[in-house]
Amino acid sequence: MSAVRGVAPQSAVRLTDWLDRLWEYEDLAPVLAVRRERSGGPACVNTDPELFFPQPWEVTPVERKASPAEREALAVCAGCPCPVQSWCLAQDLDQSSTASVIIGVRGGLRQSERRALHRLLRAGRGTS
Repeated sequence: MSAVRGVAPQSAVRLTDWLDRLWEYEDLAPVLAVRRERSGGPACVNTDPELFFPQPWEVTPVERKASPAEREALAVCAGCPCPVQSWCLAQDLDQSSTASVIIGVRGGLRQSERRALHRLLRAGRGTS
């Protein structure tokens, strides 16, 4: 019995049980970036980060076919399918102030493709 009005304490609710119950309510479900989606986590979660940053001589322009190093990284993004791929791409494009700071493979696109997309999006907004 507890000291409060003689009521027996309820069994302790585990934190994971509480988090799992949040998924029952769409508006309360945790954000993908914070908690792994039910279908699985990000495709890159157990991958060496160096894979996504090919050496400068391995990076190809948009009009050319992806290099073997770029294809290897792109295969990881395309493998699952990755539940955070669009979020990853949006974060990269949003957080990059200029196209020159965009490097490597992220969000299922290689460096040259993301730089071109960044320039198009900035031109559409009227910013450089």
